[in-house]
Amino acid sequence: MRRILFVILLVFVLSGGIVLTAAADEAAPAETTQAGQTAEYHVELRNDTAVSHDYTLSISGLPENLTTSFTQGGPVLQQVTVATGGYGQVTLRVEVPLDTPVGRYPAIFTATRDDGATLTLPVALNVENTYSVRITSQAVNVNTFSGQEFTFEATASNTGAAPLTNLALVINAPAKWVVQTEPQSVASLEPGAAATYSVRVFVPASQIPIDQLMSLSATSDQAASPETTLTVRVQSSPNYLIFAGVISLLAVAGVLVYFRVRGRR
Repeated sequence: MRRILFVILLVFVLSGGIVLTAAADEAAPAETTQAGQTAEYHVELRNDTAVSHDYTLSISGLPENLTTSFTQGGPVLQQVTVATGGYGQVTLRVEVPLDTPVGRYPAIFTATRDDGATLTLPVALNVENTYSVRITSQAVNVNTFSGQEFTFEATASNTGAAPLTNLALVINAPAKWVVQTEPQSVASLEPGAAATYSVRVFVPASQIPIDQLMSLSATSDQAASPETTLTVRVQSSPNYLIFAGVISLLAVAGVLVYFRVRGRR
């Protein structure tokens, strides 16, 4: 969830002529987002000095699993230049992983000028978890043969606080593998409930013996689960072993016949 915050908060460093303008609706600018989404803070730096300055940007205090970046609508950056009497618009982006616990996370935004003057502004991140889904049960390893099929089950659980709609199991399989899932999707899943999917996978006869990884995720209209993996060990077709056995028997029989004929001479 992204919100545009309207009340203006001005922070002055009187001795250095730095002014930072941040959109805010409380003492500390705050953003509320769902786990698995990205929060954005829009900040404006104003340079009231008589010369141009570079400002190095940083954010501290957030959990290590959150990824932060600064941008001005283009590439990620760590520093901005603001001309004398000018403004510098900066967007702080905070990527919130799905497994981030619900809660309020205070942090400090810092802009350090090239002459050492520093401005700090407290900010806050509110993480909600209204929608959440996870794969709670699945096979981890499967053995199969080229040219044959295998089956397994996977269970997805609604670990959030609101119903999920159109919940489907998404499987990323190697090229030419055919995957069928039953059911294809679940229309609605209430909080705390689980849905079990039966999966049938056909491995083409052309598949060489190898260990293949398949990724699984549960996806709904509201949220997606973290990916899990299934390791599939593909072996040569058992028909190959039968043919090899038949050929060996024929070879042995041919040798016996040969020596029997030779022995009569």
